[in-house]
Amino acid sequence: MAVITLLTDFGDKDYYVGLFKGDLYASSPSAKIVDISHSIPPYDIVTGAFFLKNVYAHYPKGTIHIARVYEQGLGKQKLLAAKYQNYFFIAPDNGFLTLVFDEKPDLIVEIDMKQAKLNTLEEYYCRVVKEITFNNSIGSIGVATSDYVEKRAMMPVLKEDKIIGNVIHVDNFGNAITNIHRDEIKRFDANKQMSINYRKKDVIERIVENYTDVPPTYSLARFNSLGYLELCINCGHAADLLGLAKGDNIQVLFE
Repeated sequence: MAVITLLTDFGDKDYYVGLFKGDLYASSPSAKIVDISHSIPPYDIVTGAFFLKNVYAHYPKGTIHIARVYEQGLGKQKLLAAKYQNYFFIAPDNGFLTLVFDEKPDLIVEIDMKQAKLNTLEEYYCRVVKEITFNNSIGSIGVATSDYVEKRAMMPVLKEDKIIGNVIHVDNFGNAITNIHRDEIKRFDANKQMSINYRKKDVIERIVENYTDVPPTYSLARFNSLGYLELCINCGHAADLLGLAKGDNIQVLFE
């Protein structure tokens, strides 16, 4: 039984997700379809890739991950399939997959969208899924390629006495998740005084384990389950109350 995950910017107010799921079940009735998220901001491949990058390996090997974010329509954009670390990925050629992968995939294929002459994008996705499900391969549905859109993720900058990073996502609780990882902070001298600077002069002076390590409505910094530094408020919406938004500069200072 194939496991298929879906990640889209379709939202939950329209019929698009339901239509696509119906087509997938019609073409692969035994598949198990799992929703990662359909609330990716429209056209935001950076947020979408952040989601998929951090969850894909939690599924069984051989899972088919479908990412439909910032599609431009049938005939307007190439469709890619890739095999990476024994997982399969299908996504439009807009740089999305290169933001997910840490290195070159085992194989990346441009789906043949001329010979089959199908009528909708959904039909092409279903065709790829069927090929993977029955043959455990993507080699026969297109041509291996190295000609695809590449994007680079925004990475933190490590200097002698500080790390300069950015807010990359604000979650449903208002926590401002940064691109600064625990491993990068460990590179610095643990005996130095550390502080986290945001909005120029606002500072959080230590990293705690849990939200409840500070009183309600107090700000805090902690590492989330993925190991990324996040700025939060215990029982509050940090992005609103601290004035933080995606892309904002965050600095970890060591003195």
